[in-house]
Amino acid sequence: MTDRKQNQAKIFSSYQSLDLVNKIYQVKALRFLPTLNLRPSPSILELGSADNSFLDLVCQRTNGRGVGLDITKGDDLEQPFKIKSASVDLVIALEIIEHLFDTDHFLSEINRVLKPGGYLILSTPNLASLTNRLKLLFGRYPKYLEYSRAGAGHLHLYTPGILRTQIESCKLKIVTLTSPNFLCPFITKPWFPSFLRDFCMYLGDLLPTLGSHLLIVAQK
Repeated sequence: MTDRKQNQAKIFSSYQSLDLVNKIYQVKALRFLPTLNLRPSPSILELGSADNSFLDLVCQRTNGRGVGLDITKGDDLEQPFKIKSASVDLVIALEIIEHLFDTDHFLSEINRVLKPGGYLILSTPNLASLTNRLKLLFGRYPKYLEYSRAGAGHLHLYTPGILRTQIESCKLKIVTLTSPNFLCPFITKPWFPSFLRDFCMYLGDLLPTLGSHLLIVAQK
């Protein structure tokens, strides 16, 4: 087995051990970590960190020091973050921005806390996914968009172009725009063949604008 395949298998094993069901965007984020030019022992901030399990895994992979902010800990991401300016090497914000009212403030706070050259990894559902395009074509309601308060609380949904535009307007440079998964709802199941998993994730790189979610790496 090549070093690349060994690393991917190790990442997915860690992913399964945390029981992160249906969160393939976290696997994709982990795969981007080695491509980032991070400082030794980087400072890491995860927004929407829940129990810090994913943050701990990122810190393990990067030998970093992490802080997690989450509403369950009393942190209001609509307000200024309780983090010093220019103090963070990497901000992770997976499946968070779509839940917030003031997304411009959220992104400006990310810019504020990032060090020059620091990175943002952000993911969100893709309103313009192939699935949603087909649903609308046949008069069906798009996935992840909610019409009542009984849903998951998605206030905003993004197309690739709009997400790119908003992030760039907050003075962050887009490094990569990809999708964690392409038309494969079973990708996180333990029985799903690894070669098909890699192929579906590769299709997310090849056809990011059609994937179920968007994942952006940006740099200050």
